[in-house]
Amino acid sequence: MSTSDRTINQVRAILNKLDRSIDEARERRTRGPMPEAAPAPAIAAPPPPPPAASTSKYGRATPLNRGDQPRWGM
Repeated sequence: MSTSDRTINQVRAILNKLDRSIDEARERRTRGPMPEAAPAPAIAAPPPPPPAASTSKYGRATPLNRGDQPRWGM
């Protein structure tokens, strides 16, 4: 059973397309970033607002004093 010319041409076209894709990717990688793709100048963001005063009647959380107990119950 022989392979038809149409099938061979389809495989050849797929391989040529793959070669072009690899060549384009290699060119992009070796050329580096495109000059027109330069990032826009950064605009300074306004400083974040000061933290709100706590309205909790319990105050801030404090860490537990575990003393000599090893961590994770070991």
